[in-house]
Amino acid sequence: MTLLFPGPAPRVFAVPPGEDYAALLAAGLGQRLADLPPEHALDIEILVNSRRAERVIADALAERRGGAPVLMPRLTLLGDLTERALLAGAPQAPLLPPLRRRLVLTTLVEAWIQRPGVTLPAAAAPDLAQGLAALVDLLDEAGLPLSALNDAAPALPELARHWEQSLDFLGIVRERWPEIREALMPGSLDGAAQQRAAALALIAAWQAAPPAHPIIVAGSTGSRPVTALLMAAIARLPQGALVLPGFDPGTPEDIWATAGADHPIGPFRGLLESLSIAPADVALWHPAPASARRSFLTAALRPAPVTDAWAAARDGLSALAGPAAEELTLLEAEDERGEAEALALAIRKALEQPKTRVAVVTRDATLARRLTAALARYKILPDDSLGMPLALSPAGRLAAQALDAVLPVVRAGAAANPVALAALLAHPFLRAGLPRADHRRMARRYERQVLRRRGGVGTGAGGQAMPQWPGRDHRGRPIEIGEAEQAWRSGIEDALAPLLEALQSRAPLAGLVAAHRETIARLSREPLEPEDAAPAASAGSRSSGAEEAAFPFAAAPDGAALTLLFDALAEAAEDQGSAPPAMAPAAYAALLDQLMRAETIRPDAGRPHPRVAIWGTMEARTAAAELTILAGLEEGVWPPVPDPGPWLSRPMRAALALPQPEREIGLSAHDFLQAACRPAVILARAKRRGGAPTVPCRWLVRLETLLRGTDPAALDAMRARGRQYLDLVPALDRPHAGDETTRAPRPCPSPPVTARPRVLSATALNRLTRDPYAYYAEAILGLERLDPIGAPLDPRDIGTALHRVMEDWVREGAAIEDPDAALTRLLALAHAVFARDLPDPAERRFRLGRLRRAGAKIVAGEARRQARGRPLLLEGRGRMNVPLSDGAPAVLTARADRIDATSSGGLVYDYKSGKPPSQPQIGRFEHQLHLQSLILEAGGFEGQLPRPAEGGAYIGVSDGDMVEPKDLAAKLPGYRAELIQHLEAYLVAGTGYLSRRAMARMEDAGDYDHLARRQEWEGEDG
Repeated sequence: MTLLFPGPAPRVFAVPPGEDYAALLAAGLGQRLADLPPEHALDIEILVNSRRAERVIADALAERRGGAPVLMPRLTLLGDLTERALLAGAPQAPLLPPLRRRLVLTTLVEAWIQRPGVTLPAAAAPDLAQGLAALVDLLDEAGLPLSALNDAAPALPELARHWEQSLDFLGIVRERWPEIREALMPGSLDGAAQQRAAALALIAAWQAAPPAHPIIVAGSTGSRPVTALLMAAIARLPQGALVLPGFDPGTPEDIWATAGADHPIGPFRGLLESLSIAPADVALWHPAPASARRSFLTAALRPAPVTDAWAAARDGLSALAGPAAEELTLLEAEDERGEAEALALAIRKALEQPKTRVAVVTRDATLARRLTAALARYKILPDDSLGMPLALSPAGRLAAQALDAVLPVVRAGAAANPVALAALLAHPFLRAGLPRADHRRMARRYERQVLRRRGGVGTGAGGQAMPQWPGRDHRGRPIEIGEAEQAWRSGIEDALAPLLEALQSRAPLAGLVAAHRETIARLSREPLEPEDAAPAASAGSRSSGAEEAAFPFAAAPDGAALTLLFDALAEAAEDQGSAPPAMAPAAYAALLDQLMRAETIRPDAGRPHPRVAIWGTMEARTAAAELTILAGLEEGVWPPVPDPGPWLSRPMRAALALPQPEREIGLSAHDFLQAACRPAVILARAKRRGGAPTVPCRWLVRLETLLRGTDPAALDAMRARGRQYLDLVPALDRPHAGDETTRAPRPCPSPPVTARPRVLSATALNRLTRDPYAYYAEAILGLERLDPIGAPLDPRDIGTALHRVMEDWVREGAAIEDPDAALTRLLALAHAVFARDLPDPAERRFRLGRLRRAGAKIVAGEARRQARGRPLLLEGRGRMNVPLSDGAPAVLTARADRIDATSSGGLVYDYKSGKPPSQPQIGRFEHQLHLQSLILEAGGFEGQLPRPAEGGAYIGVSDGDMVEPKDLAAKLPGYRAELIQHLEAYLVAGTGYLSRRAMARMEDAGDYDHLARRQEWEGEDG
């Protein structure tokens, strides 16, 4: 028998905060084994709380012998209680599979949501079921039966409606869940109950026959009730011991007496009190030198009731402040991107020192992924223990995007969501039986012509996952669709059909899972080899279920994880019984997203750097590095926001004597103290996260406050060290070396005059006046603005509809003699046109309302116009030759909204959907009436002889206002000369097309500003 601990039980040891836990554990163990034969190491059993801790401690034990052969103790996991209890001969109840329990609870919650008075969406069921499962586990961990929930209500005479509903539902669970669990699996227990039963059985076995070999619990805080129960029993064994991580036996008595659950020592309180020992009774596992950092941070994190000790100990704290902050760096970035980039620079610099290891400790997996991306700049791949949720992997995104594409169609046959469809079609795994290049070519065309249609995906989209190609684009041009395009669209529609049909028919969960798998397999199906292809195979043909059972990407880590998740979900769904209940589509989507976010995978992206790691806070308790970076030190991240769960309020938890959510804050505080006491530390946070201001974490505020009161220079030095990295971040993307960079010149392309079109519309001429570069991009380069995916109707579409209303109204011959009848007819025509051309009901109602308010004014204006002349031409096309000095004329074209004939000439009118231009705007930019008047006088309008232009007006259709250009007829000769001069400059002299030459307002954005690289020559201020 190995006698490792000669002293009396209970035995509790500690490794102080900031020390290398694994190294000191190995050193202390080696010291105790020094006088014993080497084979005695085989008798020792070390229990750890994670696989990573097991590896770290094993490496530390091996390194202590310098690579020489060594006999190792047994390292096992604390969580393997069931197996240990079985080995001890204790009978064990079977475990109810957690996923199966989750599905049953989700079904119960869904049924409860449908009850009268409960106003919750079906999509909330999976989250509520998860919270309910956590509550059941919490009661089981505490050893409380479900009937204890009866005690939650009497202590609360006045409950909010929400909590009354919670207690109502908990009553159902309290009474029915044991019966449901027994029916699902006779004699089974929930996971936490099984763990507690195993722990109690193991403790009973030890009490009957105490093990003689040494058992050491390493790296666990004992914050969970079951773990604390087992640790307390081990501490009392003849050769049992606990070695606590980050515990300071020198904790002052006033701190121990006042510390709450949110203090760094809070997680240990329940364990030590169960053993009837105080901090002073805990011995150091291995001697560790005193640390100024540890003493200073312990003082900074004093509980609020005893912070008055700062004043009494100010002199001593002032002496500690400088040494404590000497190797501390405070990095306060403007946002999370700046934080990641600055930390990547710090890591890159640290790696220049041989054998230096860097560990980034954070609770924020998103920040970890952002940092991994920033490190890729330096070809550094960190060993990221946080991994990536399956939901964010390519395989997980494909599963989610397939759901997103069909869910809108399931909801009452609504039109497909163009944004969701575009995301699905762009997924890198998507093939649908075609070569990737062919699929991308089809998808790009479909996106341009269907998904980017303003105002929706077009008619006939209801009930279809993939809307049909329209006959014409949004500009009215015909779209030619071939058989290949139709087959491609049918192939995608065919692939989405199983999932769409299963969701529409409210299939049971097993059917939903099978349909979802089939859809993913069809979407990602690789093209068949020629010898394997069926004679009639096409992009739209369906393959057999056997071919679609496996994913083409199943060999990748995320593909394998998705396959296993679907297998487990299908197995659990089939166990629900012979007539499993249907699951709401939104609930299925929420459940799958929840399960995929809980599944962590490590992407197979190559071998990680051996000296750079990203850890969660649990890993940092036992592992150490030469440089430790604490990242994401903001409230809500580190520590997380305490969450009491959706079913019990804090007073309810207190009535049941359940742990309060602040327990998590205490663990976060312990992990902060443990990591911040390392020799070299960077404390990093972002001032803004997601665009919103952040609050620094409470322990960082405490540290800054104490330093500001004891040694402000030390705090300034910490910030200065952080600014060294922050100041380098802007230089990473700087295009030129040096501090000064010259702005790019404003683009002014000048193609040869032979390449410049000589036919210009009045609209194009207006663009040539204001923004010549935009005219160049559109008329010479042939570019066209791409509308956003799923874009709503823009002013052009609304203007076209309003123009059509006025055209039809005037063409019918508005009965101006009866204003009421004229207004009624105007509104009737508007209703018909808007119903056809404006698909958005809200937009239709808005436009009809504006037209109704302005209707009387429009009718009165029309009466005045008809008193001056009669409508001669509506939507008339015109053209006019403009002679130039090189002998080749330019051709000016225009489309007049309306021309009225008078006894001596003509009047030109232009409808405006918005406010008509003012007189200054007409003088500078709005020359459309002038151009149309010139064409009218030249006889350029179809079927019309030349006639003098007597005037005209801009008519506001939305408000009824009318603005007449001053002295239009008198100014036409001068404007004709200006027109010739303007065209001469571009078409003969070869003037360049300057970007944004004379914008109406410089803050206005142009369609081609990004192509002109506006910010490079104008500056970010615009």
